[in-house]
Amino acid sequence: MSRWTVLAGLLVLGAAQADPDAAAPFARCPGGAPKADVQGRPIDADFWRRGPVLAVFWSVDCGFCQRHNASLDRLLRERPGRAVLGVAVDGDPEAVRRAVERRGYGFPVIMDGTGDCALRPQLTPRRLVPMTCWLGDAPTQPRCIPGEMSDDDLRGLLRDQARSSRHS
Repeated sequence: MSRWTVLAGLLVLGAAQADPDAAAPFARCPGGAPKADVQGRPIDADFWRRGPVLAVFWSVDCGFCQRHNASLDRLLRERPGRAVLGVAVDGDPEAVRRAVERRGYGFPVIMDGTGDCALRPQLTPRRLVPMTCWLGDAPTQPRCIPGEMSDDDLRGLLRDQARSSRHS
């Protein structure tokens, strides 16, 4: 076996085992990755290092988003420890905070930023909500999945995320 073949193999192996960087989309944002959600709950650095983060873009007035997030929240309560982030695309932080409080989401929710801090345009050109995307190395394809998802599909994403987190 040639030296180049061995080197290429080591590079591929190293890339496959590299830690996913879920906070990378926030690199150009002056404050970096969010440190707290809309309710003031802390989002610690470990949240971004556990493996890929599943981000759900949603809107307060979207019925599909409400059902999607309620299903995801219920599944997360059955399988704690998964890194899921809600990203509200609404312009009113107070309305988002009230909606999160009223609906009791256990996962952190942030407002999508603007300019260098805008997350959605870095992941997809589509503006549909809900939109579920991977931050960090996507253990499954596609990177973003538009629309409300079934419980079975959400379970599959959480299962893929857990497998990916164990291997990173």
